Amino acid sequence: MEMVSVFIEAVPANVLIAKAVCSDNSDSNGSYVNFGPQIRLRADKKLVLNRETIERAISRRLTENEWQSVTLNHTGAITKLGHSEIIFEDSEESEFIDAYWDKRLEQLKKDFND
Repeated sequence: MEMVSVFIEAVPANVLIAKAVCSDNSDSNGSYVNFGPQIRLRADKKLVLNRETIERAISRRLTENEWQSVTLNHTGAITKLGHSEIIFEDSEESEFIDAYWDKRLEQLKKDFND
């Protein structure tokens, strides 16, 4: 399955960001899961982060460091890195890494429910 993921720190403001980003990416089946200290945002083939949407979700402007920090932990390739939009797209590498995370999170869910 072709998909891309971005991982962000699981703090309250980032949950708001995750909800907003997934809403923006609903046409690509955008979703998120919170596990431990991380939130995994994922979408089919392409995940688009729109700065205005994120700033609206947290009711403040992002610093440049905050905006750039989202690029530190992701799968796939960054195909656009701009001031107002970052686009992550599926890559050969992301297929393997996302498959690993799918299996790992499924196991964590199973272990938690047992």
